[in-house]
Amino acid sequence: MSELIAPGKVVTIEYVLHDGKGKERDRSKEDAPMQYLHGARNIVPGLEAKLESKKVGDEFVAVVSPAEGYGEPRGLKPVRMPRSSFPKDADLSRGVGFTSKTQDGRSFPLWVTKVQGPTVICSAEHPMAGVELHFSVKVLDIRDASEEEVAHGHVHGPGGHGH
Repeated sequence: MSELIAPGKVVTIEYVLHDGKGKERDRSKEDAPMQYLHGARNIVPGLEAKLESKKVGDEFVAVVSPAEGYGEPRGLKPVRMPRSSFPKDADLSRGVGFTSKTQDGRSFPLWVTKVQGPTVICSAEHPMAGVELHFSVKVLDIRDASEEEVAHGHVHGPGGHGH
């Protein structure tokens, strides 16, 4: 019997993501398919649930609700940051994400919504919050995760991973 996707497995997939209107929003790179550790919350919950028990060679379409994808919009206020707080060569295109820190040192994600002169306007909401996700997926490989990968909660490359 073929190996099935289950928690503790490293899974390699190719995917194309469209929104509910048919617009392509993302895809795996042709020469670098996506790998993730199943059960470690490395991908949106709805897609991870639909991958459960699939095997190598399976191809399918997974429709994921906003609640099981990037969440519903929460109406959070925009965050205004001075352009000078970013590296000079930083990509500040709409939708680009980065990590910021609170005054007490906790990290949180932000996404650029626009740049207005010396001000970068960001949102703490994912750009695809509220969007129904349509994934076309092909399962390429499944393997057991190493103890280190399980302990760290993500896939490591062939030579391991330094933290």
